[in-house]
Amino acid sequence: MYIEIIDSGECFSTTMEFVNGVYANKTEWDKHNFYPQNGMVGEVVKITPRAYIIKIMEGIYVPMTKNGIREITFAEYNSRKDNNTCTGMNERQTKINNNIDNLIGDSWRHLPNLREYFKQDIVNNVTKLTCDFEVKIFLPDLEQSCVIYATDMILEYKEKWGSSLPPYVIPEISEQVIDVYQQFFADVFFEDSVERCKMQIEALVNSTNARKQIDDYYNKINMRYSWH
Repeated sequence: MYIEIIDSGECFSTTMEFVNGVYANKTEWDKHNFYPQNGMVGEVVKITPRAYIIKIMEGIYVPMTKNGIREITFAEYNSRKDNNTCTGMNERQTKINNNIDNLIGDSWRHLPNLREYFKQDIVNNVTKLTCDFEVKIFLPDLEQSCVIYATDMILEYKEKWGSSLPPYVIPEISEQVIDVYQQFFADVFFEDSVERCKMQIEALVNSTNARKQIDDYYNKINMRYSWH
């Protein structure tokens, strides 16, 4: 599908969406002195629940709402693609972006702090794992519960995101979950546990049967808890 940008104000400049390892946001565009303008043409290379991701030129991708684009023919696109230029922002865009930067800074590049939310889940999980704190557990049990829970949250985020998982999600969710475990179990959860969990989380996230492993784990824990 080929399109023309008809309202550049309908672009999402502060997303962490990416294509082939290249972010589709203004930080990446700045490297090329680029900003989307009306009249530019491109090819739709990805569709997410929020936006059409448009390839304007090699290494430059723009997320647009459907209201900001119109479909054109390949012939129209081919005849006009060389007119796409890297001229940066116009005066109005510069003013708007400065106001956005002053308001939200770089918070859009990171996940919110979810540690308090994670704490509630982790307390519930450990309560079941220990059968209301009546059954002893050991460090490998804690590490496994950390890996399972963090991976579960990462996969849940991926499902809600509705497209490729942004690269920052795995390390940031892992870090926040591990932080909670270190707070709760400071007497045993040291740096070697942290490093093991990070490696295992990444491996499990990339496993083809990650969801099954997670479900099997929780089914086993819930069954043991119900029998105790």
